[in-house]
Amino acid sequence: MNRSDYQKEASRQLYNTKFYRLLSSDPTKEYTKKLHHLLRTLPTQAQEQIYTNTLLEPRPGLFYLLPKIHKPGNPGCPIILGIGALTEGLSGYVDSLLRPYATSTPTYLRDTTDFLRKLQYIDDLPENTILATMDVEDLYTNIPHKDGINAVRNSIPDDAIAHLMAELCNFILTHNYFRFGDDIYLQISDTAMGTRMAPQYANIFMADLEQRFLSSRPLTPCLHLRYIDDIFIIWTHGKETLEEFHRDFNNFHPNINLEQSTQEIHFLDTTVLIHDGHINTTQYCKPTDRYAYLHASSFHPRHTTRSVVFSQALRYNRICSNPSNRDKHLQDLYQVFLKLQYPPEEVKKQINRARRVPRSLLIQDKPKRETNRTPLAINLQSSAKTSTAHHAGFTTHPGQ
Repeated sequence: MNRSDYQKEASRQLYNTKFYRLLSSDPTKEYTKKLHHLLRTLPTQAQEQIYTNTLLEPRPGLFYLLPKIHKPGNPGCPIILGIGALTEGLSGYVDSLLRPYATSTPTYLRDTTDFLRKLQYIDDLPENTILATMDVEDLYTNIPHKDGINAVRNSIPDDAIAHLMAELCNFILTHNYFRFGDDIYLQISDTAMGTRMAPQYANIFMADLEQRFLSSRPLTPCLHLRYIDDIFIIWTHGKETLEEFHRDFNNFHPNINLEQSTQEIHFLDTTVLIHDGHINTTQYCKPTDRYAYLHASSFHPRHTTRSVVFSQALRYNRICSNPSNRDKHLQDLYQVFLKLQYPPEEVKKQINRARRVPRSLLIQDKPKRETNRTPLAINLQSSAKTSTAHHAGFTTHPGQ
């Protein structure tokens, strides 16, 4: 996208006074005082955690767009980069507190592996089974502050914690200011992608929305799973009742799209199929996928390029439930890496290595390994010594 079209699309969005307000000056000092006043109400340990992750001299967030190249006119998805922003530390703290409530809902999906694991228990589906997906169009810009904060309150059983989380979320949402060019704006409605808490906040909003809607329905899906705003359902009550379900869902919350099929449907990076009442899955690649993996000529160690091939082959092995279908995809993957000038024998070796791993092991729920190591982050621009040592391949240590 050229510069003028990019700026035109940004201006189109930022001139929408429903979502953004142009500020006459930088409000950092004023908002910093308000943040300090709010943090004094928190426990000392929480204050220390938030201050540790907040810059001494915070700056406005940065507004940018991710062009949606698969849609007509290439509309931009608005992102507000929160690194170094005033609410960065507070948003990270809120994210850590919201996460257990967001991830404990029955419809929550962590990733593709979690989706595949839950699908394996579905069997003996009737002939009229329909596979369907739904998604909320532009979810982040369709969560009014009041509705999102009420969802946070509803998801937390402890009233005191719920009140605190609602207050902290409200501060982050109402102090989301940012820069684009020479201008500074304040987002006055809905939620911006870019702040740390946004995904869990959106998860909680969707979980609350689903729970309230589904509890009112005489007919519900055989299976209902959700990855943030992408919903997968298996419907066994006929096409007319599914369309009624979708229509009522749209009346409950607007801009919910529906796709349905009695044969196959795409969800995340999988294609889900029905065969003789059983669920099968295979690899799905979007039309815009250019297989832009690391080129063999890139200056990386050999174990990195080997890992690229192995990890992709492992992903195909995990997603494809039918071995012959998996092998077809792996052959296509082999050709992709040949075009990237990977050594043919090494590609075959890594693909065969991935093929030998039993699929049952690949979709197991593996707890995340905990580490007690403390990371050391160094600003590479802070000194010539640090920068030189980094580029030379060394790590500097105190006293050296």
